[in-house]
Amino acid sequence: MIFYERKKLIVAIIFVIYTVMLSGAFYLIGNGVAAKKTDKTTDECSSQTFYATISNIQGDNLTVKGVEINDINFRGNFVFSIGDETKVTWRYTDISSEDLDTGDTISITFTGEIRESEPAQITQVKYIQLLDDEK
Repeated sequence: MIFYERKKLIVAIIFVIYTVMLSGAFYLIGNGVAAKKTDKTTDECSSQTFYATISNIQGDNLTVKGVEINDINFRGNFVFSIGDETKVTWRYTDISSEDLDTGDTISITFTGEIRESEPAQITQVKYIQLLDDEK
């Protein structure tokens, strides 16, 4: 009878240990997934978008003037480069940066900093969307 009680106690202890280990594994897996989602969300939340009219194009360098509907901080003149990582679209279709012309209205989404100069320099431009109806 004592052997049976002892065996039952050992099985219960093994079950508790197994349950704790399994719970720990699921916690670590879930924590890793949540951390990846948080990092992605942080990147997306740190981006800013404003609207502008192209005033000058020199190769891959654009000079733009922010439009009046922007926050006051985005109404001035800005300059930035279109890099390989910059996605340029029109009506959800990828286009080339060569399709942009002086006078076009665009939206600019960036994650980098703005260097205070005249014109202000934007780093890490991620998206440029051509907003004009016709191209």
